[in-house]
This record gives sequence, structure tokens and C-alpha cells, in this order.
Amino acid sequence: MVGKLAMLGAAALLAVTGIAATGAGGEERASPEGRIYHYIRSNRDGSMPEHIHVYRAAAGRLEVYKMVERCTGAALVTAWIDPTTGQASRMTGGRLMPEARHEDFATLLWNAGARRIDAHVVTGDGVIEEQIAVADTPWHLYDFDLASLSVQTMGRADPRADFRFGLPLAWNEPNETHPFLSNLGRADAHFVREEQYQGRPALRFEVGGPALGQRGGPLWIDAEHGHVLGAEWGVPNHAPMTDFALRLVHTDDGGAAAWTALLTRHFEGCPSEG
Repeated sequence: MVGKLAMLGAAALLAVTGIAATGAGGEERASPEGRIYHYIRSNRDGSMPEHIHVYRAAAGRLEVYKMVERCTGAALVTAWIDPTTGQASRMTGGRLMPEARHEDFATLLWNAGARRIDAHVVTGDGVIEEQIAVADTPWHLYDFDLASLSVQTMGRADPRADFRFGLPLAWNEPNETHPFLSNLGRADAHFVREEQYQGRPALRFEVGGPALGQRGGPLWIDAEHGHVLGAEWGVPNHAPMTDFALRLVHTDDGGAAAWTALLTRHFEGCPSEG
């Protein structure tokens, strides 16, 4: 049974472009629609690891499945995005169910006219209704684990140019001093150099700015395809983590069939409750 904390965690999570982008060497990148990216999110010391699976379902839609281990509570979040910048217009979050089904209980909507995010979350204790202004666009929900940031970095004409983005956050343990929705502010990414990351050619950026301040850190972008390879920042995006690290494990071009099989396996053969 998923309690309030797990529900908020899934809510906080709350293809891609079919137009070819240009790689670091000037070559055209293949469209990543149907590709599945498997990341590990953890503290920078490797503690508290969690599996983050990102599926590029369509030109304007991302799906993210996150779990610690099979047969336990897992989240499934869908974002409808701008296929060039990755900014979401709508996000829904909920729990993964057996047979690849899901049950949504959270919705985040982008109000472009007011430049704010509106949240509606149903918990076991009632309903959370919050709004937060976000001045910097494109923005990427921090607890979406940089899934939509990959869309922005894949679509940039000059992959080595400095760039910026807004960094709002939906916190999974809200309280009187830390609301569900907050806006960390603008994140600035400055190109540092080309290097190898986990055996892959990468473009390394240093990310700071008002959002992260002196607690920022490196961001590695795949030099050929443009997606996020990894990051190590000093600001956590999920309680009770103390900081943030993300590392790409592998990719799978199996499309919808592979994605459905992955979701189905989460509860397959698990002991029944009771």
C-alpha cells in the first residue's frame, strides 16, 4: 500500500524530436523516439541508489519509471513537452500497477500566460493545491531527474555553447518550511571541455547560477547524441538525499514493446499481498 510519502515522491517526478539535430562533429543525430535510457540516481557517494528509466515515447512525450527494487512501490510519470526545448506543458504522476497499468494522482500544468506551474495532488490526507512562479524558461522540473533537460541539450544548434534553464522543484516531504512546489531559480551551464565519461565521448559543463550557487557541479552531455550522460550536484532533488548524482547505465531502442515489458516485469512473479 502506497502512503502519503510515496505518493508525493511519485508526484514530484512529475519522441523526442523527430527533427534531426546536429552532433558535436557536425553530423546529424538519429531521432531518439522509442529509445529507453536507464540511469542510476543516488547521492554523490553512491548511496541511496534508485533506477530511473526514461522512455522517449513520442516527439512530444516522455515517460519516466523509477524504482528502488522490483515488487515494491514504483512511480510512473508522463510529461507532454516541447520537442525542441523539453519544457513541459503538462505532467501527470502516479504509481505503477501490475501488468504495466498505472494510477495517476498528481497533475502539474504550465500556465504560460502567468508564467507559473499549477499543481493538483491527491494524497491520503487530502488535496494539495499549489502554484509557483517560474521566470526562467525553458524550465525543467528538478525531480524529473534531468529527463526533459536531455531534450533541450539534444536540440541545441551549438552543443558547446553555454546555456541556461529554470529549475523548479516538487519536494516529496513538504512541511511548513519546505513547500511541495518551489523554484530554485536559474541554472547556468558553462562549457568546460571535451572528455571521456564512463567510456563515452562527452562534453563537460559546469552548472551553477542562482539555482545551485556554490553547490553546483559537473554535467556531462553525450558528444554524439546530445543526451545527458551524468551529473553531480550538491543540491538534492528528493528527500532524504543529501545531494544529487545521475549516471547513464545503458540505452535500449526496443520502443513500445520493450517499455511495456519493462513495466510489466516490475510486479511479475511477486508475492501477492495478504
